[in-house]
Amino acid sequence: MAVSYAVVEGSERFLRPGAVAVGRAEPKVEIEVSLKLRRKKPLPELTRRPASVMTRKQLAAKHGASTSDIAKVVKILGQFGLKRVAQDPATRTVRFRGTVADMEQAFQVRPFNYTYEGGSYRGRVGHVHVLTSLKNIVETVFGLDDRRMVRRRRQPVSRDLEAKSGSIPSAWYTPQELAGHYSFPPGDGGGQTIGLLEFGGGYFQNDLKEFCSLAKIPAPPPVITISTDGTPTNARDGAEGEVMLDIEVAAGVCPKAKIAIYFAHFSEKGWVTALDAAVHDQKNDPGVISVSWGYAEGNLTWTKQAMTQINETLKDAAALGVTVCIAAGDDGSSDAIGDGYAHVDFPASSPYVLAVGGTTIPVKDSTNPDITWKEGDGLRADNGGSTGGGVSAFFPRPTWQKGINIKSVNPGRILGRCMPDLAANADWNASPYLLVVDGKAGPNGGTSAATPLIASLLTLINAKRPANKRVGYVTPSLYQKTTGGKTIGAAGCTDVSSGDNTTDRIGGYNAAIGYDAVSGWGTPNGQKLAQLLP
Repeated sequence: MAVSYAVVEGSERFLRPGAVAVGRAEPKVEIEVSLKLRRKKPLPELTRRPASVMTRKQLAAKHGASTSDIAKVVKILGQFGLKRVAQDPATRTVRFRGTVADMEQAFQVRPFNYTYEGGSYRGRVGHVHVLTSLKNIVETVFGLDDRRMVRRRRQPVSRDLEAKSGSIPSAWYTPQELAGHYSFPPGDGGGQTIGLLEFGGGYFQNDLKEFCSLAKIPAPPPVITISTDGTPTNARDGAEGEVMLDIEVAAGVCPKAKIAIYFAHFSEKGWVTALDAAVHDQKNDPGVISVSWGYAEGNLTWTKQAMTQINETLKDAAALGVTVCIAAGDDGSSDAIGDGYAHVDFPASSPYVLAVGGTTIPVKDSTNPDITWKEGDGLRADNGGSTGGGVSAFFPRPTWQKGINIKSVNPGRILGRCMPDLAANADWNASPYLLVVDGKAGPNGGTSAATPLIASLLTLINAKRPANKRVGYVTPSLYQKTTGGKTIGAAGCTDVSSGDNTTDRIGGYNAAIGYDAVSGWGTPNGQKLAQLLP
């Protein structure tokens, strides 16, 4: 009897620009794939912040995967020699291990090894297929292609400082100084957990100890490191500055909060694995998750299946009352793609996250508003940088943004989700953050610094509330009108009305009075937001 296969919708992969195939992936090598299955019942779209949140148990029972679906997938893929290594009905995930040759038969793909300037990967071109009997059960297959799906930051500029002096240059900012600049409410984050997603690098206790000494803050509770897929949690691979910046900003504002770090490989599979682990972490229960990584939207970067499934997990977070803050990007309107058009960063473009842009504080201790962050030509490759922001080409404009009239600068594009939602200091030179990494201190910045700062603000607000009244899916609330007629975003933020983020040929976006696509509603007034947020 003939075997019939069906396409996994949204799984189409294209060749990475500049990549060259050097040979077929070794058929006998074992690899691991992760399948996402359909929900028992679809999770409705959220058009506003939910009046009440679900528990993780309720979400799994109503909207997880069914045991019968899992059993069917395990039985059928077992016929191809694939062995189940893990399953989680709550995240709708089943992981399998098998040889490349077995994967080729099961999913009708042909992986090759590719090289490109700066790296290599195992990849595929075209669609993934499953047996027709699994077509309506299996929604995605991740792991056949392991190309990088995050962009590295600018490297830290480290300087040797005399630890005995206990001093840093006066122009640098500690996190608590920035908390003062943005009028954060008092508190230490006690009783809360901040989750951090990392796709490289590692945590180093001595660096955090030195940071706390220079910043003159108490040491936080022991940092919790979690490898979600076997990725090292202590790698010195050039990305440790990203990890330590996230930790140090959070520890500087919330010294009594627990910090849980979820490490994963930098592929689409790693993104899905790490986000699932953080959102569904019953033990550590992060109320706010901060993500300083991302990549531009587009078929040459993300597959549609990855963007769809990551968005579904972010919807899980919104239903659970977990806030997810994601950096808007550090390469302005082009997002470093270089094709002449404007792009926005994903997952920051998801409607279920709080997208965080970047600003500059022109003069330290000044009460004047921040300006849009743009250094040099706005591109990190040229040792510059600028805030991401713009209009999504993938996600339609949510109902809570119906009053925003900003259109994409790219002709013929949809009226998509506008981002960022708000912004905070990101400048490396004019108003840099203190960073300690690899035993040295130096100035740092980017929306990768602004994002954990905003996550820390929301953690302070959560600490003053009952456990079931966290700010949760906060983004729609910023666009909601207050009794005075202003939106909460306008009333709770200081407007940023000067600067732009143009780094592409077609033209980027400008700051303006009110909401704009470079700073959102502006920089937070923490105490006002704490009072205004539902």
